[in-house]
Amino acid sequence: MINRIRYMSIMTKKSKHASKPLTASQRASACSKFLDLVASGMSARKACMRDDMPSYVTMWKWLKDDDDFRSKYQVATELRAQGIDDQIDDTIAEMRSGEIDPQTARVIVDTYKWRAAKLYPKLYGDNQKIDVEHKVTSFVDELKLAAAQIEAKKLEANTIEGELTPPSESAE
Repeated sequence: MINRIRYMSIMTKKSKHASKPLTASQRASACSKFLDLVASGMSARKACMRDDMPSYVTMWKWLKDDDDFRSKYQVATELRAQGIDDQIDDTIAEMRSGEIDPQTARVIVDTYKWRAAKLYPKLYGDNQKIDVEHKVTSFVDELKLAAAQIEAKKLEANTIEGELTPPSESAE
């Protein structure tokens, strides 16, 4: 219950700029800072909890409405996933040095792998995407093509190879 209340307070947090809209340069600065925070490993919600950032709801409205900002956010989440890959390496090193036991390391690594797959499924996801190109033709066209191939094979089978010789005159 406490987490739900905390989550709702994050979702409805008012920014310092709630009374007046941000200028274009202020918005660009906020977006840039937000993307830097996400790329460095911070979640979007935690980044928006900072006092110098607009609210979580405002950021998601911007993401929904601005294609350029959305594509930059995609890159930032991919960079965050690559940072998680570094954390996996650190966890393995800690396990090898004996700082954490192998079972704990396994749980941590599995969690990191899951998060990386969600943030950057193209690189860290389990599913493979296979592109298949299928040329759509009509059934009738396919039947005509098959009939033409059968006819060509029949003609080929009935053809006799050899040389033509003119009829001889003595046979008359």
